[in-house]
Amino acid sequence: MRTSLAVIVAAVPAIAISVGVSTLAQAPKAGSKAAPEQQVTPPESRYWLGATTGGGMLAMSGMAAGGGRPSMGTMMRMASSGLPTASQTIELKLGTSLAPTGEPEAFHTFPAGSQVNKPIFLRTPEPGRPGTEAPGTYKTPKGQITFYWGCGEKAGPGQPVILTFDKLMRSENDEPDLQALQAAVGARAVRTPTAGNSKTYGDWPNDDQKKRNRDLQATFPLGSTLAGQHLIEGTYTPKIDFTLPDDKTFMEPVRYSSTAVQASGAVALSWNAPARATGYSLGVMAPEKVDDESANIVMWSSAERPATFIQMEHLTPAEVKRLIDLKAVLPPSTTNCAVPAEVVKATKNGSMLMFTAYGDEATFIHPARPADPKVTWDQEWFARVSFKAVRMDMISPEGVMDLGAMSGGGSSDTAANAKLSDEEYCAQLAAQQANKPTMADAIPGGKLLGRFGRKKPGPPPPSDPRCANVNKK
Repeated sequence: MRTSLAVIVAAVPAIAISVGVSTLAQAPKAGSKAAPEQQVTPPESRYWLGATTGGGMLAMSGMAAGGGRPSMGTMMRMASSGLPTASQTIELKLGTSLAPTGEPEAFHTFPAGSQVNKPIFLRTPEPGRPGTEAPGTYKTPKGQITFYWGCGEKAGPGQPVILTFDKLMRSENDEPDLQALQAAVGARAVRTPTAGNSKTYGDWPNDDQKKRNRDLQATFPLGSTLAGQHLIEGTYTPKIDFTLPDDKTFMEPVRYSSTAVQASGAVALSWNAPARATGYSLGVMAPEKVDDESANIVMWSSAERPATFIQMEHLTPAEVKRLIDLKAVLPPSTTNCAVPAEVVKATKNGSMLMFTAYGDEATFIHPARPADPKVTWDQEWFARVSFKAVRMDMISPEGVMDLGAMSGGGSSDTAANAKLSDEEYCAQLAAQQANKPTMADAIPGGKLLGRFGRKKPGPPPPSDPRCANVNKK
C-alpha cells in the first residue's frame, strides 16, 4: 500500500473530534397549548454553487477553469505580464429526487457579467460498476503527526502533541497526547448534493468525456461578477431561477500586508481583511519525511485547540460562528497572527502556508413559506451559494514566498500601497511590470508572440484585483 501525503492529509479531519454544544429542549408549561407546527415537504431539487477566490499559488487555479479554457487574449496577457495574482473559480452541484426524462441533462446559464460564453453543462456520472479490488495486504501506516496550535512567537504550553499512526490505530498513544486530542474540534462543512444522496446528480467541473462543454469559456476573469440572474434547467429538475444582488459575488482575494520574519524565527503575518469575511483559519503543513512506507508531518493551526486543522472548506456563517465561539476559527476582526518559531524552524522545501477566509452565503427556496401554518410548505427547490477566499504560499525559515509578486503580476499590498488610490496604485504597478522579467522571457519566441499584431510592445493593464475597475475606465 502506498502512503502518500495526500492520503495522510485526507485522514487528518478524521483525527479531530467534533465537539458540539447540546441544548436540552424545555418542556412546555402545564396547561400551555403548543403552537401548530407547519408541515414541510423537502425540495425535489437541491442546488449548490461554491465560489472561491484564490491567491498565492492558488491564483493559477483559474487558468483552466475546470473544463473551460482561457481565451487567446488571456493567454497573450499572461505571456506579457506574468501569472495572475488572483483567481475566481466555481463548483456546481445539482441533486434531485427525480428520475430524468430521457437522458440526464442540466445546464446553468450565468448572467452576462460573469463573462461565461454559453450555458455550462452539468455532467451526470456513469453508474458505478461493481469491481474487484486489487489484491494486496493491508499495512498499518507508519509515521507521525506533530501538532502545534495557536498564534504567537513561541508555541504555547503543552506543545507539541505527537500522534503516531500505528499507536493511534491501537489507541496506544501516550495518555497526555490522547487527552489533548479530546479538545480537538471538527468542522461541519456545507452539506452539498452528491451522487450518494440524490436519485439523479450532476456537477461541474468534470472530465466532460462527451464534450458537452466544447468551446466553453468559463474562466471568470478578474472583474467578472456572479451578480445577476441565474437559471438552471434540465431533464431531472424543475426550473431553478434566482438572482444574486450586486454584493453577492466573488470575495476579495486574501492579501498579506506583511510577512516579516521575527528575530525569534517566528513569521508575523498581517493582512487586509477581505470584505464579507466571517472568520479566518490559517495552517502550516511541513512534511519532514514522506515516502511509500511512512510520513512524518509537522502541522500548525491558528486555532486555540490542539489537532484542529480546518482549511479550504466551505462553511456556513452559522458554522463559522460556532467555531469562533469554540476558539477553533479566528474572528473576522483579526488582522494578524504569528506562526510560532518552532513551526517555522521545521519548515523546508514543500512546506505550505494556507489561509482561508470564510465568507457569507445566499440561499433561495421556492416557493416561499406560506403565511398560514396550517398550509403545508411544499418546497420545489432549494439553492445555496457559498463564498470563500483562500490562498496558499510556500513558507520556510527565510519567510513566505509570494509567487504572484515574483512573476511580475503584482504583489501583496504593503502599508504604503494601501494608502494609495486605486489609480495611483495601478499606475505604480504598471511601471513596475514594465521593468520586470515575464513568462515571455522564459518561453522561446514568447516575446514575439506577445508583440505579434501590435503597434506598440507596451504591457497590458496590471492583472490585479484593485485594477479591475480602473482598467474599464
